Amino acid sequence: MQTKDEAESYIYQSYLKAEKYLNFSDKDALKRHPEYTKDILQKLSKKPAITVTGSKGKGSVAYMIAEILQTEWNVGLMTSPHISDFCERFRFNGKQMSDKDFVNCAEKIKSQFDKIEKALLPSEYISPIGLQAAVALKYFNDKHTDINVIEHGKGAKYDDVTNIIHQYVAINTIFLEHTRELGKTLPEIASDKIHTITDDVKIVASAEQNPEVMNIIHKQANEKKCKLLEYGKDFWAKNIKFSKSGMVFDVVTSQNKYTDIKIPLFGIHQAKNCALAIAVCEQILPDINILKMKQKLSALEWPGRQEIISSDPFIMLDASINRVNAESVKETLKNMDFSKVATIIGIPDDKDFLGVAEVMADISEKIILTKSSNPHYIFTEKQIDKLEQKGMKAIYTNSLSEALNLARAYHLPTVILGTTSLISDVKNIKLSS
Repeated sequence: MQTKDEAESYIYQSYLKAEKYLNFSDKDALKRHPEYTKDILQKLSKKPAITVTGSKGKGSVAYMIAEILQTEWNVGLMTSPHISDFCERFRFNGKQMSDKDFVNCAEKIKSQFDKIEKALLPSEYISPIGLQAAVALKYFNDKHTDINVIEHGKGAKYDDVTNIIHQYVAINTIFLEHTRELGKTLPEIASDKIHTITDDVKIVASAEQNPEVMNIIHKQANEKKCKLLEYGKDFWAKNIKFSKSGMVFDVVTSQNKYTDIKIPLFGIHQAKNCALAIAVCEQILPDINILKMKQKLSALEWPGRQEIISSDPFIMLDASINRVNAESVKETLKNMDFSKVATIIGIPDDKDFLGVAEVMADISEKIILTKSSNPHYIFTEKQIDKLEQKGMKAIYTNSLSEALNLARAYHLPTVILGTTSLISDVKNIKLSS
């Protein structure tokens, strides 16, 4: 392969070949085969690693962990999905992987996966996340990282990331999401995600959890004989204050109290994410340089996470696709003294667009539904009917540009909530304006 487009296409090639033979409604257990990548990923696992799972905020936690560890070490970071550029998924010491390195690493792992591909049935495939993880580990090995931070996909039991040999795990809050693939109940979803706690794991740190979920995490940690740290018991964030540029708060752990942590991010959940990241890093770096850590955290940049992309007029952007995410956005808006906004929602039909609208309804003067440019997602005017059945009025638009023009006409603070592809569309509009 010669180009970045060819390398990116290779990541998805196996899945796209098999897609027509797959049943969309099947659980991951019936479709995914992480065993195909296990040997390759384990051979590429040359350095200590941390995996990050949960239902939301995995990327934020992984990013914060990587930034803190960079105070002492060379750190590789893999997250997904990306916003604008596929290479955003791979970072070395905070710097995005170059197109050239992406092509080279993809080419170097290709022959091993091609041998596997030849033996597969038409309905079988090598997961894109497995290929992506192999590219990441090859890149990190070439860069001689000291430790790697890897974000899981939606699950863990059938997620190839679990194949990476890792010693540390961070589990963000688990709630109902991806029910089609992972299970219809919270215990089912938790039972999938806790498979990231493997025999090699020494330390697990968990965010706030439903008691049922916490019991499941406890059981797995006990079976694997690893140390478990819990939010609210072993670490927590407190004294959270909002400003126009972010938040200031304290983090308390069993080992230390870190005062006046500043991050240029919004949402109480981000303060809790930071506490989770610090709790993990304390176990790896017992003598964290607090000044360097604070400097790293104060310079965080994490697009599409309650990101203020314009102050005049006010526009906030967040990758919210469910009720829980929207609650956090609304909490932030209230802490910033916004009582009425125009809300643009761009969430596919099969996600929780209704829950997001219900949460935002009481502070939304106008609700505008829209769609992203990604052809793989389905957005229809049926969403209007669903909202009307719940007593909410909304306007349907066929593009993000149309939605933004409508919002501007109302002269209201604007909040854009949607799937990652919509976030990418916003960035592209912003860059071209």
